[in-house]
Amino acid sequence: MGGQKQRSPDHRDETRNHVAFADPVVSRCQLEIFSIIVDEEHNHPPLVFVRDRGSSNGTAVNGQIIGKGATLSPSRLLEDGDIITIGPHPHLRLRYTLLVHARSSYTLSHLQRQEVELFKDRYVVTDRTIGDGGHAVVFLATEVETGQHVVCKIHDISRCSRASKEVERIRQEASLLSTLDHPNILPIKAAFETEQTIYVITDLATGGDLFSLLLRYNTLDEWGIRSIVRQVLRGVAYIHSKGVAHRDIKPENILCGMTPQAPYRIMLSDFGDSGIASSGRLKSTVGTRFYRAPECNVPGQGHDLSVDIWAAGMLTLQLILGYEEFPDLDSVVFKSQGEVDRYLGGIFAVLGPRGRISQAGQSFISGCLAYDSGKRPTARQAFYHGWLQAPESDRKMFKRLEADNVLSWKPQRVKFPVIEDITGVSLSKDKRKKQGAPQAQ
Repeated sequence: MGGQKQRSPDHRDETRNHVAFADPVVSRCQLEIFSIIVDEEHNHPPLVFVRDRGSSNGTAVNGQIIGKGATLSPSRLLEDGDIITIGPHPHLRLRYTLLVHARSSYTLSHLQRQEVELFKDRYVVTDRTIGDGGHAVVFLATEVETGQHVVCKIHDISRCSRASKEVERIRQEASLLSTLDHPNILPIKAAFETEQTIYVITDLATGGDLFSLLLRYNTLDEWGIRSIVRQVLRGVAYIHSKGVAHRDIKPENILCGMTPQAPYRIMLSDFGDSGIASSGRLKSTVGTRFYRAPECNVPGQGHDLSVDIWAAGMLTLQLILGYEEFPDLDSVVFKSQGEVDRYLGGIFAVLGPRGRISQAGQSFISGCLAYDSGKRPTARQAFYHGWLQAPESDRKMFKRLEADNVLSWKPQRVKFPVIEDITGVSLSKDKRKKQGAPQAQ
């Protein structure tokens, strides 16, 4: 949405805006409003966001400026009744009205409603859900200090012992995230644990994930895919420098930090299957089948950091294919380099002539998908592949956009220990309540 100066009121710049206002207050590229489909099953209502597009006068929601000027601005989640205003004299007002109040399939339990009260001075958890998986449901929350929307992932651990492997995995993920601080890694803000539940607070990725990006556009152009893969490899190179293997790289675990467009900040998320490879080869079978390296399917063989490079190659292949499933992969179990080459050759023979993938792109994917893990490039080597670096004009553009993305990123501030055990707080409050003592505010 934008404005047009010194042009007739009926003029529309269709190449840059869907809606144009003939008003001097409105910039040519003022703001964008977009929706994110959280899941295909519609267990969670879609999310609608607004973002300032570098306007000169700024964009505000409910009187609070959400962006102004050349610096990249994060998107703001809209709620029913929100008022969007433009410029210093807000005579142009847009009201967001939710016509259909969709309901989530999940709600906070009675116990969880009591537990979230224990940290409501820092984070207020809403009834709005944006995802689920396993024994966890992801709720929208608000950070009290900043007023910004964040994510609260609620793990129900009532079905297992607090010393179980599942609970330890959740704790490990939160602890690991607290040690990682990089523009291409989803930041953690806090975590809380009770006898029944673990609450993990992270940033809200306002552009959705790569799965929703493919759902939106069906196919992406090769330039945009290169931009995404560069950022993924930056994040992978960073965690590998720490001796950490992600082990579950796939579209659903890669988030669009600001808006559902390729050049903007991309973040790795969901480190629940990660492992520390610095002490030797990893043994456990984890990850998602279509993105899992061949050595992970061999009992007792073990694996190392290079499984993430295989997954990055499969991710790139999926982005090239677009919103399509891998052809015939259900029946394929790669047992040799020849099988990998024949599989890729069949795909490249179809997509290459259509202009979907260049020779350099094919070379990059083939290099990542080396059957012998020792022949795969490191994340840093993959990043410097010619497909991601040439021509020079593209490389300069990538670097400029990535520098802008870094400016929009803030290093995380995490309290230690990152997981705060609030079980005692709960018991203490209950005891004081029974004794008639005043409650702590």
